[in-house]
Amino acid sequence: MGGWFMPGFFMVIFVAAIIWLIFRRQPTPAPHGLSCPKCSGAIHATYFRCPHCGDTLKHNCPNCSRIIEHDWSYCPYCNESQSTNAESTGSS
Repeated sequence: MGGWFMPGFFMVIFVAAIIWLIFRRQPTPAPHGLSCPKCSGAIHATYFRCPHCGDTLKHNCPNCSRIIEHDWSYCPYCNESQSTNAESTGSS
């Protein structure tokens, strides 16, 4: 009985290692080269403000309230012009 224990034990470890290699979590890739347009500091795509200089990267569209990039001229969701809104908020 003891003669079959070790080969069976190593077989279970071998199968478990193969299953682990197949189903292990893959690391998420880092964002490629995203940088702040003002200070060129490293940023993530989800940031609303640059953590280095505080520049606004995104804002809400005044018409539909969806999140859009700060430098877009038109909202892609409601087609609202952002240039008149930026001028009115920039002069305050």
